[in-house]
Amino acid sequence: MTAASVWRGGDVLSVLSVAKAAATARCEQGTPWCPSLAGMQLALLLANVRRLDLARRVVRRSAAAVQDPVIDAIAAVVNARIALCEGRTADATELCDQGMRLADDLRLLSWAGVGNVVRAVTALRRGELVTMSQHADQLKEDVLFGRDVLPWNSPAWLIVQVTEADKGRDAAVPLARQLLESAVSTRSLLLSEPTSASFLVRMLLRADDRKTAVRGRQHAAALAAENPGIDAIRAAALHVDGLVDRDPHQLEQAAATYRDPWARASANEDIGNLLGTGGGECGRVRSHYELAMRYYDVAGSPRDSSRVRSKLRGHDIVMAAPGYWPPSRIPILTDTEYAVAELVAGGLTNPEVADRMFLSRHTVAFHLRKIFQKIGTKSRIELALRWKQLGAAARNGSSPPPAGRVGPGQAHDRAATGSSAT
Repeated sequence: MTAASVWRGGDVLSVLSVAKAAATARCEQGTPWCPSLAGMQLALLLANVRRLDLARRVVRRSAAAVQDPVIDAIAAVVNARIALCEGRTADATELCDQGMRLADDLRLLSWAGVGNVVRAVTALRRGELVTMSQHADQLKEDVLFGRDVLPWNSPAWLIVQVTEADKGRDAAVPLARQLLESAVSTRSLLLSEPTSASFLVRMLLRADDRKTAVRGRQHAAALAAENPGIDAIRAAALHVDGLVDRDPHQLEQAAATYRDPWARASANEDIGNLLGTGGGECGRVRSHYELAMRYYDVAGSPRDSSRVRSKLRGHDIVMAAPGYWPPSRIPILTDTEYAVAELVAGGLTNPEVADRMFLSRHTVAFHLRKIFQKIGTKSRIELALRWKQLGAAARNGSSPPPAGRVGPGQAHDRAATGSSAT
């Protein structure tokens, strides 16, 4: 029985056992790097379930077993995944770049997807929408053309996040619904990225689709019951329970069980949201939001930290909105349009911009449509790319390049098709 078939069954400890056996067995073809490749897969599995110290040891042992530049490249990609789980986004990006330099070698085809997931996530957390989109597009192509993709590296949850960041929540909800309707897809997601469960369930609850959210909760609970020794999966199930039940105690248990700083931040943000909506004590709300900001900072996610900071501001002080908007440095935009464009180009969603600027979501959407018309863009990704050009032109006192063209060294934004201001 292969590790992939056991993986689909959802028994994590059995998968790890099979993968460990493969990493220590003699290769039937007598190829010296076969056990090292199996060891790298074992390390990736361990990283997924946040057994990070053991994952690092397995990487070191597997890389040392054979002198091969491709094995070293794969080791860099797996170490990038480990670094991402620990919140070391700069290290994750650097390690990914090291590993992807030999991407033409056939043995690296399966591992390129791991690198693209890591790079897309780090870009998303930093608010680098163009970079995020480029790596997400590559993942979509891998799936579309049936390229060899590791079964424990499902990118589906990331595609939903990218869709929300670029086209808004309304476009992402149907994708989230499809993922949580199937027990197979939900289990695959949780085994590849345990924190994806809370993200998807939260999105569906906000869309008033409680039925699908509850179904996702059931799948998460079943997987946790089958794997009582895997803290990452147990924490994910607790997190989803807290969201569905609106129970801060369950969310606190999830936050305490998580080892991933980003996941801890997410759980604390959800506690702050729940207490704030329920009219809870202001001190407790502030405490959990501050914890969320601290962990988001540790995880290298200024995009998320900025969102929580705007929520803290809303609880502590009331700011005069016009005084908060910066003066426009782009002549064709009003001050308000400039502020909206600056925040959207930095990776914030419309609801986050609305919270930050004390505007309604409809007003933000209206301004964003005007911005798209004035600067000749069709999506948030195009805006992020164009914004750098406009800013550079304004600083230099020159005319920006025409819409639709990119500067030297920049790739065309393949994902920016269709228009959305939601």
